Amino acid sequence: MRTFLFLAVFFAAPAAYAQSLTVAGGSTVRAGTTKHDAYRLEVNFPWKPDLWHADTVSLSLNHALSIVSFRDRNNVNAISWAPNLILAPRRTSGFYPYAQISFGVAYLSDDTFESDPPLRYRFNGAIYYDDGTSDMGSHGQFESSIALGLVKNRVSIRARYYHYSNAGISGENGGMDVEEIGLTYSF
Repeated sequence: MRTFLFLAVFFAAPAAYAQSLTVAGGSTVRAGTTKHDAYRLEVNFPWKPDLWHADTVSLSLNHALSIVSFRDRNNVNAISWAPNLILAPRRTSGFYPYAQISFGVAYLSDDTFESDPPLRYRFNGAIYYDDGTSDMGSHGQFESSIALGLVKNRVSIRARYYHYSNAGISGENGGMDVEEIGLTYSF
């Protein structure tokens, strides 16, 4: 119940100014020895809607507020904020593509991800054992991503690739990558 109330307050106030809402899901693809399912709820806000434009394309600057939940043997939740640049056709009708890059900050509820250790083999055929954990080094992380999407009217679908890392600031870590598919509704 506390989690629900936190989410309601976290998203309710800024949602009045939101330009879009995204629901996404995916999984970690490079996180040491762990494999977590990832679920994201994201609201985007306009910042500089016409940052730059040419005859055929425009570049806008938005910022996104997200809640992410990673699920496996231990569950890790995250909150993130990231400005994002979106490159899209200037004249939009029917279906049209867009590209997006972002770089921001995230806070993880736990700095260790735990999964059931996978059975791995070395080149000589011997079994390689690990403990099934990935240490992120700290709760504070940087979040960077790249996305490609397709828009039709108020609905869009995107494929996005995220990278989380603390950049070695407060503890060494190898980072973690996440692939996801998202569905967005624009207001």
